[in-house]
Amino acid sequence: MSLRVNVELTNPGQFFACCGLLELADRLAPGAEGWFEGGEFRIECDPAKLATIKQLLQALIDCPLTNTMSATQLDRLRQLTALGTAGRSKAAEEEMKALTKLRRTEPIVLGSPFNLHIDWFLDDRAGGNRFKTWAGQQGVLDIASAMKRAIQPTPGKVNPAEACLRASVLGGGLPFYFDSDIGAQVTAIDVGFSADPLKISSAVRPYIELLAFVGLQRFRPCKSETENRYSYAIWGEPLSPILAAAVCGCAVEVFATAQYEFSTQFRNDYYKSFLPSQPVRGDR
Repeated sequence: MSLRVNVELTNPGQFFACCGLLELADRLAPGAEGWFEGGEFRIECDPAKLATIKQLLQALIDCPLTNTMSATQLDRLRQLTALGTAGRSKAAEEEMKALTKLRRTEPIVLGSPFNLHIDWFLDDRAGGNRFKTWAGQQGVLDIASAMKRAIQPTPGKVNPAEACLRASVLGGGLPFYFDSDIGAQVTAIDVGFSADPLKISSAVRPYIELLAFVGLQRFRPCKSETENRYSYAIWGEPLSPILAAAVCGCAVEVFATAQYEFSTQFRNDYYKSFLPSQPVRGDR
């Protein structure tokens, strides 16, 4: 039996979250293949290594999340922070600023059992960084860590693993805004003020946010001819992550069953969000 999650394909965050699930499944059970069928994303893999979606999600919950800073750098940052402003020399202050920037911007590492290095947001050569939705003063590790904490099981509240992309958490922290259901309603004009500087958080769907962040490492939409428009294709037969990523980016059309197009919008001068997508081929 295949592993399954419910998916709304006009939400690009949910699509890339499914891509993230396939990436992680293949790391737990090499040879895993995934496809879209009947409002679901399905994964076929060796059941001796990965038997259920719940098992896959639990592995994500349990794995460590860090960045590429060394233990020495992190210890030094803690030491400098503990000194306080009055206790730091000018040189120490500059050192702390440099280390703080590293903590804010360094690539993310999902530890064992996935051992996945995530740095697509630093890619200015192939255009990966155009999907970076957060500003320079926001720490990618802080956002990812908040979303990971938000997916911790809540005592007394059980959500079916198959509906994980619908599960929401109130006060889970500021998300990446890959979830287009919230991304389309969070401009300062919409709410009357900008929530980000005030650190106001509302309901978020952390599985979408964290898994889409993972998925974008390999799976990238292609740039459309129209400015600030991006396309991704879905497929209807089992494909490995390598081949599925090529289909997603509209590079291999033979397996594609439909294509969707979406855009990003600035929530203010610095922060972006994903907007809902529209089918441009198939699935109309």
